[in-house]
Amino acid sequence: MNILVDDLPTSVTINGETYELNTNFKDCLKIIVAFEDPELTQIEKQVIMLSILYKEIPSDIEKAHKAAIEFLNCGDEFESGIDTNDGIGRLYSFEKDSKYIFSAILQTYGIDLEQTEYLHWWKFVNLFFDLNENCFFNRLVYLRRQKKLGKLTKDELQQYNNLGDIVELPEEKSTEEKEQISEFLRLLGESKT
Repeated sequence: MNILVDDLPTSVTINGETYELNTNFKDCLKIIVAFEDPELTQIEKQVIMLSILYKEIPSDIEKAHKAAIEFLNCGDEFESGIDTNDGIGRLYSFEKDSKYIFSAILQTYGIDLEQTEYLHWWKFVNLFFDLNENCFFNRLVYLRRQKKLGKLTKDELQQYNNLGDIVELPEEKSTEEKEQISEFLRLLGESKT
């Protein structure tokens, strides 16, 4: 698909049936924020995704899930195990950084997202990935990247430290990981007795 000449998708076809999607950026952001929530299980996240994205959830859940991920990835097929960030890890959070993303889009494009009733998810993503390099949000991302790479200059380290909690992303552990850690610690405690 070529975003310059083709209409953006508003539906997917699964097993020969067309299913309408909720393509507004706010709906899709709710899904992304749910996927960022370490308190939700993978199943809960998938249920949220399907129930928000589809106006009617397809009966073939596996294909619906795959089509949903592909839509949220703006047409790119999701391949597990592919690291799109050079092993650095997450550099931003739509939940934690929401006010900085909001202001970056307003500063860069003059778009007030609060007043925007509809903006196709793919348009939002393309705008998001081309934000003005001088906006505060991009400065946060830059400092996070440099910190993870161990390449902060003395001045950048001072900026990073001055920003404190603003620049720090919480370490994420899924509910399953937390349960595994708890079980490991329980077993470790039993082995000491």
